[in-house]
Parts: sequence; structure tokens; C-alpha cells
Amino acid sequence: MDTNNEIVLYLPKPPSLNAFYAGRHWTIRKKHKESYTKSLKEALTNYDLFTTEQYALEVEYNARYDVDNAIMCAKFVSDFLKDNEYAIDDTPKYFIKQSTKFNKNLNKDEFLCRIKLYGYQLREH
Repeated sequence: MDTNNEIVLYLPKPPSLNAFYAGRHWTIRKKHKESYTKSLKEALTNYDLFTTEQYALEVEYNARYDVDNAIMCAKFVSDFLKDNEYAIDDTPKYFIKQSTKFNKNLNKDEFLCRIKLYGYQLREH
């Protein structure tokens, strides 16, 4: 982690928002989330365990999604941080900002997520 308390993760393409909610059974949505959670867990193994008082997410992607359909990356990352005790919650008190933008310079179907941490502290394993 650098001195700005920012984590940069290169993540796989999540399902689009439309595909995730388009009449799918909850078990299919659960399967997608579990698969993405596994990728997040692997990506964070390169970092020390931490907690943060507040955080912001900046997502860039190169996929054939409209910008609003690429939101699932931020949703899955935010839920992961909350569910794995990196952050207290994902309410506006803790999750203070989110942005998503297309970036043609990334590899096809690649998602880059910057997690900006405020009140970062290391935690025991």
C-alpha cells in the first residue's frame, strides 16, 4: 500500500447490472457474487489486513457495458469490504464516494478498482 492509503485492484468483468437483475433467480445472483468475491479475496492477498473508517471506490473498465451497467464491480467490492470487516458498513457514513468510467486503455473486459482508504489501520491476521 502506498502512502496515500490507496489499493489498486485489477479485477475480472462482473455481470452487468442488467444481466444481474434481469429476471434471474436469486441463486444465480448469489453464484455470481460468490465467484466475484473469490476474485476479490485473491486480489487482496497481496495486502495486509486492514480496517478503514471511510472509503471511496473509483472503477474504470473496458467492456461493452454502458457506464451504469458496470456498477456491479463497485457493489461487489463494497459488499466484500463490509462483509469481511475491512469497513464497518457500506452506508454513506462509511462509503463516501463512488465513480465509474469507461477506459479504452485497459485490456478488454478488465476492471480496475481504486479503493481510497480514510482512517486506515492495520489489523491482526
